[in-house]
Amino acid sequence: MSGTLPPTVRLSRAAHEAIRAEAALSYPNEGCGALLGGGPGDVREAMPLANEEATSPRTRFTVAPRDYLVAEEAADARGLALLGFWHSHPDHPARPSATDRQFAWPGLLTLVIAVECGEPQEITAWDVPEVDLPFRRLSLSIVPD
Repeated sequence: MSGTLPPTVRLSRAAHEAIRAEAALSYPNEGCGALLGGGPGDVREAMPLANEEATSPRTRFTVAPRDYLVAEEAADARGLALLGFWHSHPDHPARPSATDRQFAWPGLLTLVIAVECGEPQEITAWDVPEVDLPFRRLSLSIVPD
């Protein structure tokens, strides 16, 4: 999905809790998942995905093409859209890395959650407004389901 994201991302409380739980379970490796919602910046569900990174799962994540398709199909089946992806940074800040930027797509939301010693911490929201631009930080608001 492409398009301009609003300056504030609305994350449902259930999606927030699902991301925190999966990020903790994935520690010490990076956890990841899809973000499903009703429209740009309106995240209603967080769907966990397997981190298929074979060589460096502690510092990188890879979503298999089949899992990307499963996420799109799950969104369609619920009348939602695939808005982007979340991933965790074990023992590092909730800031996107150079590798994250290399693989980020304009129009897709990126949420990053820090996990310190297995405990979920700060979660941040980012997007890439255009192909050649860096990540832009967005405000994040946790809203009732």
